[in-house]
Amino acid sequence: MASAQAEDGSFPTDSTVSLLLDGEKTSTTFRVIRSFTPFTKGQVYLVEYSHSEFPAKLILKVYDPRFLDDRRLKPHESWTLAMESLVVQKWEQGQISDDFNIYDLDDDIELEPWHWEAQLFCSSERTFKTEVAAYKKLLQMQGQFIPKFYGCGRLLPTPLESRATQPRAILIEYIPGVTLHDVDSTVVRPKLYRPLMGAVTRFDSLGVNHYDINANNIMLAPPKAPKRMVIIDFGFAGVRQEGMTDEEWGNGLKGDVDLLRVSLERKLGIKLDIDDEDHNCLRFVSSQSVGRT
Repeated sequence: MASAQAEDGSFPTDSTVSLLLDGEKTSTTFRVIRSFTPFTKGQVYLVEYSHSEFPAKLILKVYDPRFLDDRRLKPHESWTLAMESLVVQKWEQGQISDDFNIYDLDDDIELEPWHWEAQLFCSSERTFKTEVAAYKKLLQMQGQFIPKFYGCGRLLPTPLESRATQPRAILIEYIPGVTLHDVDSTVVRPKLYRPLMGAVTRFDSLGVNHYDINANNIMLAPPKAPKRMVIIDFGFAGVRQEGMTDEEWGNGLKGDVDLLRVSLERKLGIKLDIDDEDHNCLRFVSSQSVGRT
């Protein structure tokens, strides 16, 4: 079994990856079954673990700035260990924090290469914190309408000196299914999407707005005869902070509900109407003027 990362920092099939889970003193090792590429906001793997405290298969999401697709915006400023080391040093010294954003800097500041690396580093930190917070706020929906959250920690690079940071990571439920985008539309029945709509209407009251519900972030399992419909990927979510007033929080309920409705309409080629008083009530209107995907 391979143990080292590939030259680009990813983990090949059948390699091992070690995590130091929050609250633990020793690392936990997983075997990589496959990767889900292309990587966009980090690395995503299907991993296997042989001990009883976790299911046999899990999804490992690594919030690694080295793999952010935002890097394509500045291809001439590729990842280097030296630049990452400089950013981590500034982070540890308190010169930057996870709310750092180059677009908020004063106009008279001349941007240097480290600013861009800091942008990616802090973006990864924010995405990790957002996703963990969203899963915790939606605890009652885990395992049914969203994946079950099993824990978080830090990925231990191999060798350790190959990176200046230990990227944050989470372990969530593996759902052996298919996305709404790819599923056979004939198996998408009201008994699946109506309960999901009811769950999505509760996101806001629980302190979460997903903001990115689309056909690729909706899973159905099992693929041929689905019994479950699940919202995934909370990396872009809005999470209500403690002490935030209703006015500060706003109301993203209609946005998430509409995103789900539109995704369903496009897939099914029908028009759905949402009861203004009971968002769990999706009513078929017509099959006209809605293109199927």
